[in-house]
Amino acid sequence: MKSTNVALLILVVTSISVGFAVFTDSMFARAQETGSNVISSFNATNRDGNVTIGKLIYEGVGEINSQTVIQGPTIQTSFSSNDTISIGANSVKATEIGTYTSTPKANGVLYGEGKGVITGPNNEMLTWTSQQIGTMTPQGKIIFHGSMFFNTLSPVGGLAYLDSMPAVFSFEVDASKNTLTRVWELR
Repeated sequence: MKSTNVALLILVVTSISVGFAVFTDSMFARAQETGSNVISSFNATNRDGNVTIGKLIYEGVGEINSQTVIQGPTIQTSFSSNDTISIGANSVKATEIGTYTSTPKANGVLYGEGKGVITGPNNEMLTWTSQQIGTMTPQGKIIFHGSMFFNTLSPVGGLAYLDSMPAVFSFEVDASKNTLTRVWELR
């Protein structure tokens, strides 16, 4: 993962756990020079304890279904994907639909918010909300990193363990409008 992507992910995680933090380019340059894996070694302390990026919860592969300009430069994007959700040593297949907005900010950064629904086995439903920061690569790929929260509509079933779980994620959209989602638990 590039240092700028790591920077965005750490900024989001740190904002959640310990308040707003400022990371300088020299901090990331040092991490690159030493070859340190910032994500796997990240462990911030707040007044309640430690916050750690945990295991990969799910991965999804999909596509952009529609895009609409809703106000000024803000774009609303809808997507659908097929997900594999990890439940302990097992995994289940699920489908996901989501919609997010993205608004350009200074220096080419995109700010976004989203909502979605994941449908699992036996039509179990899980909703999520998110906030994210994105950048565009020279190849035309948009990469978002952010935080999300889950809520189940049923207290039992295979997806119930995700209820009220905070998570961090990476969401990529390539130039052909294909999507790739990866979500990790935040503990």
